[in-house]
Amino acid sequence: MNSVYKNIENLSKDNRETAFKIVAKQILLDFSNNKFRSQEELAKKCYVSNATITQFSKAALCTGYRELRLRLKIEYDNNFLNDQKLSMKKISISEYYVSFENWLSENWNFLEELIKTMIERKQVFLFPSFQTHYSAIFLSDVLEKHDLNVNIFNLEKDLKKLQNIDWTKKVVLLILTGRDNESLKLIYDYMKKANSKVFVICSQNWNFKDDKNVNIMYLDNQISSRNYVDRNFWLINLYKFLEEILIKRCD
Repeated sequence: MNSVYKNIENLSKDNRETAFKIVAKQILLDFSNNKFRSQEELAKKCYVSNATITQFSKAALCTGYRELRLRLKIEYDNNFLNDQKLSMKKISISEYYVSFENWLSENWNFLEELIKTMIERKQVFLFPSFQTHYSAIFLSDVLEKHDLNVNIFNLEKDLKKLQNIDWTKKVVLLILTGRDNESLKLIYDYMKKANSKVFVICSQNWNFKDDKNVNIMYLDNQISSRNYVDRNFWLINLYKFLEEILIKRCD
């Protein structure tokens, strides 16, 4: 049986801003928050009719919205709840930040190279996954305060611009977490061919260890992998740490 999430994700990638695309993006957003709306709630949220939600469900290869919603809940439980239960141990604030500090220490070479390259090239392109877009905005604000030119690349609107940019003079940072990363993987492959300086922060689901030409930092701590809120919080802490280093390097 095909993944319903995958079918919905494919429907969200339509180049046109169709009703199906709007519904798909809302369902994916709700899914990341462990929220499963009723058909009436979803229709109202997306400004479409109940009939459109039914048609969308059939396009996602379900008999109707009731089946789609049920299968989504099952997929969420199978993929996230078990991992979450393993991570829900009580942990003190000191333990939390000791773990964070260890993570930074293990990836110090990555951070040094990232900061050095950003200072040298001055132009940074951020390619966040859907669920880490919030923390990417924070990073953009941090870097711009230190006179770096930052762009958060919009895959839906800016994809055609890729070939018009000289990537050899840019710093590229991809953040690969969650399940919406097929387009980002294509960006990664393109940047390698364009001889760009590529940095990747990613979950353990990705394997770049055999690629010697790309700088990789893995989100490998259980505290940061419970859900998208934890990952954004973890990344914001990382970006704040980068700012402290930039203050010292740029002064």
